[in-house]
Amino acid sequence: MITQIKLDYINRVIDECLDEDSLELKGKFLGDEGVEALVQTNRQFDVENLDLSHNKLTWRGAHHLFHCGQFKNLKRLYLGDNNISDKGVKELPSSNFVENLSLLDLRYNNIGPVGGLAVVGSPKFRKLQVLIFQENPVGDATLIALAKAPAFANLRKLNFYRTDITPIGIKVLAKSKVLQRVKQLNIARNYLHLESARLLGNTKTLTNIETLLMYDTGIGDAGVKAIMESEAFAKLKTLRVT
Repeated sequence: MITQIKLDYINRVIDECLDEDSLELKGKFLGDEGVEALVQTNRQFDVENLDLSHNKLTWRGAHHLFHCGQFKNLKRLYLGDNNISDKGVKELPSSNFVENLSLLDLRYNNIGPVGGLAVVGSPKFRKLQVLIFQENPVGDATLIALAKAPAFANLRKLNFYRTDITPIGIKVLAKSKVLQRVKQLNIARNYLHLESARLLGNTKTLTNIETLLMYDTGIGDAGVKAIMESEAFAKLKTLRVT
């Protein structure tokens, strides 16, 4: 049960952090109780940006957030550096703001294939332009499902940094007709070697990429050459490798 003291406190925090179109609560150590109190204030927020990064949230806090009705105009949601896990993120598609999201940042949340598939399997993300799974072990299954999911055709920025993907996922990604609008692709620190670079170099669909991040992989000089000499990457401006 949330006490009046807790409600008074969260209202003060909101007043301090509320801007015209943003509620910036990053690093306020709210915890699950803080999010529950936020919901129970019954205040309506017309904000387009909500940042709850680094707040020690678990699936409980995610549950309160995803089932509240106070963020109907939300477009950009930052939930990085928490622990909402598969159990929490599975409820995201049921939120009343998900269909308006253009940015979703889920980095560092202990999300595995089950949670990853729950997100990319939803048909409600048609306006999403930025998707960040960074540092979640969502694996090839999530990348493959995403590459085939028509709802994500508007993605411009895709971050799968250190997500346990392998050439199995890259093979499907390289043939994706869904992700043709992606301009920035981050697949650094994964189990990728020369084969992955060749697969990407032979893509006929990922031809709008301007920034490709593949550092801390094993593609080597031959992999760099395969990408740099690829006609598919004519628009490439930035390539980061090690």
